[in-house]
Amino acid sequence: MLETELIRRLISSYFNIVRETIADQVPKAIMHLLVNHSKDVVQNRLVSELYKEDLFGELLYEDDGIKAEREKCERLLETYKEAAKIVGEVL
Repeated sequence: MLETELIRRLISSYFNIVRETIADQVPKAIMHLLVNHSKDVVQNRLVSELYKEDLFGELLYEDDGIKAEREKCERLLETYKEAAKIVGEVL
């Protein structure tokens, strides 16, 4: 009688643990699947929208101000390289 009562309580305790574990894991699994599915859908949609050839010109367009700043930086970089070369020759 005592052994059966012990076994009954252990089984009951085990089922309570399993129920709590499932209650914790199911919402996590659902969210994981939803997030992964949404991520895949968004990524596929973005890739399909971005790789349209008629959009390349618009996506790669460089504003005149940015272009001028980039060219200025390139000239400045060349000047620095020349200065470094001269300093290297002097030393």
